[in-house]
Amino acid sequence: MINIEALRQINYIIEYDSTSSTYKYVLLKSVINASQKYDHLINIENGRANIPLGLIIEQWIIDYMPFVFKNIAQQNNKSVLDRPITTIYDKIFELLNLDKSVEWEYAYIQFSKALQNPNVSIELSKEFFKLSKKIATKIVTMPMRYTGTSDYEFFTPNKYKFGEIKFSHNDIFNSNFLIVSFDTFSISEQHYNIFRYLGQTLYGTSTIISKWKQKTDSLNANQEVTKNIIDKLSGDTLEIRETNTIRNLLPDNKICVWSGKELRGDNYDVDHVLPFSVWFNNDLWNMLPTDRRLNQQQKKHKIPTRKLIEKRANIIINYWHDYQKAMPILFNSQLSVALLGQDSKKENNLELAIESLCKKSDYLIYDRGHEKFEI
Repeated sequence: MINIEALRQINYIIEYDSTSSTYKYVLLKSVINASQKYDHLINIENGRANIPLGLIIEQWIIDYMPFVFKNIAQQNNKSVLDRPITTIYDKIFELLNLDKSVEWEYAYIQFSKALQNPNVSIELSKEFFKLSKKIATKIVTMPMRYTGTSDYEFFTPNKYKFGEIKFSHNDIFNSNFLIVSFDTFSISEQHYNIFRYLGQTLYGTSTIISKWKQKTDSLNANQEVTKNIIDKLSGDTLEIRETNTIRNLLPDNKICVWSGKELRGDNYDVDHVLPFSVWFNNDLWNMLPTDRRLNQQQKKHKIPTRKLIEKRANIIINYWHDYQKAMPILFNSQLSVALLGQDSKKENNLELAIESLCKKSDYLIYDRGHEKFEI
């Protein structure tokens, strides 16, 4: 499955490709994330993997936010991003009442929540849309165009111009909108397989993340604030584990999703089915009530097996129905992006979502080597 020549090409890009900015590293990080989490959105055809550009746009918007907020250079000309892009970021910070004097971690959390909130103001949605178009153009005309050598084609966008994409008052700006609106780009199936199965290795000590840090340090001498941003963006140390929304949606009569035990009062945990430390996901579908002792002493950061998920499927679906009824726009969008894909026939098909969840469990346990959880 792993093509040695394709691996050599990726290693060359990481180690030796010239860089005038950090764009290449953020692009590679984003493509690895898309390859590992969103296989159901990726179409393999004629030896090429077609990946929604919207997944990369959203990741770029989030990853570069702290650097714009704290004015940390990401290009050789000592600018962060191009001025038209940072101007839109600044407008979004203003609309969110994020003063530049606050800690970047707090601002990052508020910004990320707003980006994924279907109920933000139309003015804020329009600014996120404008930012997306600018970022999309930057991605396809800079790092996608110049990554690799003339000996082989690495990134191939299906679109280079995005002026015809519109955002109307009837649209909802979210991940689903980005995926549907911004078409796809392709990489070879061999490169895709490496990103999907060896991606975390490429994040390692001497590769993508460390190269991003080295480049940022070289552009920002004596800026102490740069020391921990990239480390926190590459892990779960920001601890954006939002569970209050779920607690407000749950019925009074709750049972543990894994054991079936009755849960009384507030003495229970909201468990991330695919652990936050592994999947970094706060979608509604991924958060379910569980017995506190079982969660903290047995499940921890383990991955529930296909057998366990299928055994508890009816309970999971019952909770999903509650979430869907209470927050239909958000729930359906998250389910579509994370588990079901864009086929309209799949909409609201919770049984199919269970199967997709099982496939991700299999991937994390058998391909990525995470410890399995069974009871």
